[in-house]
Amino acid sequence: MAEIIASNEQTVLEIINEYLDKNRFFSVYDILPFISSRFAKSGINININGIRTILKSLVEKNFIVEGSKLTRNEILSNFNRKKIYEYIQKNPGAHFYNIVSNLDLNIPVVEWHLNILIKFMYISKEKIENRGAYFDVNVKSEDRMIIYLISKDKCKQIIDFLKENQEGITRSQISEQLNMHSTTVTKYTDKLHENRILTKKSLPNKTLYFLNNENYEKLSQNFNF
Repeated sequence: MAEIIASNEQTVLEIINEYLDKNRFFSVYDILPFISSRFAKSGINININGIRTILKSLVEKNFIVEGSKLTRNEILSNFNRKKIYEYIQKNPGAHFYNIVSNLDLNIPVVEWHLNILIKFMYISKEKIENRGAYFDVNVKSEDRMIIYLISKDKCKQIIDFLKENQEGITRSQISEQLNMHSTTVTKYTDKLHENRILTKKSLPNKTLYFLNNENYEKLSQNFNF
């Protein structure tokens, strides 16, 4: 996530922080004369166009966001915001109300901090199964669905059961042994197979499912399942 920041950008960022101590929001139009004045006093030879270029770079790197009083370096200094971010890192694909209930925070507080984390590109929100799911931006988009699935308790039960039955097992056996509805078993085994976490072998009178140990281990190592 870390971006490289040039020395001139760092200087401008420090001036912006000074500006935000006295002003509610950051805007390029309002801050240009403030930075220009500070540069003139410090003998820094960068004109208005040069300052605009630096500001554009800082916006593109998400160190600053127009209309916000915050800069990226300050985002995780807030206790609750950091707690929400760390929860999402540990629980990729977390839903809004999971965050609210598990962290014991008020709904407006969680909404505010999630919006800030999204605005500064610490997290992203993705719609999965008609629900909003939150991920660290470093989680690749192609990995998000399977990570979301594996985080589900029933999906974990199926995977654990397959670990114990390496010789292969049928859907009906999974349903019976785990006391899980056949529709639920079908849903998760199909999704896991689509994402190459399961393999299957069709026999004349049944289909056996196996855990793809190699793919599952790679995923579990990357995301601490």
